[in-house]
Amino acid sequence: MRVFNFLKKLFGRGKQMEQGPPAPATPDAIPIRTLDLNIPDEALQDEARFATYLQERLPFFGDLIRIDYDANVGSLTLHSRSGDTMTKFLNNALLALREKRGPARAHALLNYLNMAETMEDNSELGSVLPVLKARDFIDVARQQMMHAFKDEPDPPQFVYLDETEGLIKLFVVNGETNVSYVMSTTLDDWGIDARELAELAQGNLQKFLDKTGLQIAKRSRFQYIEVDGQFESSVAFLPSFWAQIQEQSNGAAPIAAFLSRDKVFFTHEKDVEGLQLLELISADLSDVPYVISPDQYRWENGRWTLFRRVARMEAASRH
Repeated sequence: MRVFNFLKKLFGRGKQMEQGPPAPATPDAIPIRTLDLNIPDEALQDEARFATYLQERLPFFGDLIRIDYDANVGSLTLHSRSGDTMTKFLNNALLALREKRGPARAHALLNYLNMAETMEDNSELGSVLPVLKARDFIDVARQQMMHAFKDEPDPPQFVYLDETEGLIKLFVVNGETNVSYVMSTTLDDWGIDARELAELAQGNLQKFLDKTGLQIAKRSRFQYIEVDGQFESSVAFLPSFWAQIQEQSNGAAPIAAFLSRDKVFFTHEKDVEGLQLLELISADLSDVPYVISPDQYRWENGRWTLFRRVARMEAASRH
């Protein structure tokens, strides 16, 4: 893609990033601007600082001329000289970059910005969405896979990331007529890892919700989410949405029950009556097919933590 040509120049098309001293300048030499992408820790403290860091350093190299930051959704939009644009979400990028140091961070940033090139060549990647599941889904699925592939020494595994206690993030390809889980063998074929997949899926989710819309309906003292009857639970992965809910609750942390893929109820931690009603409906629906979890989770500072366990019915079946 033309919009990323500047990165190839910055990284010397595969050359070592740490180079020796520059050659002496000739009298007529034109000063060459350089760019240090060995990102300091302070630039990775939050999305806003990271966005500012990139906005100050990346434009005007190669084809890239402007970077817009949208704090509401935590995204960067890169504008090239040719008119091309690319939107990238920052949440997972920050997690990956914080784990690296020095030149390794710069290489990680290169991979993060270039991920869209892979997506262009594979339409399936453009349809990958994140879905919320119970942690024990993997245990049950693993047993089923071992039985189905009993003659194979290394059966394919589901690709997933831990979300919080009892919950994980899985990935599906949302086809026109069916939804299929992303397996380890598919990820190998695509040539990306789970965190890169998560970044792509996050961007796809935002685009998906832009098309379907996201509605909040009210029932008694708590609220529930409406999307398309299938991906409501994926709203768990939208920090900007929950930050807005918290702001509307005067700073009280949202409390949510992700009962199934199409049933997500929430209130806030200071609504005593709403929490009681939320627990009642969670217990009542704990034995419905495809239940994710009847437990309540608290959102704050961009992540979910277990807030309250809810007694499960004996016949509960979690899928």
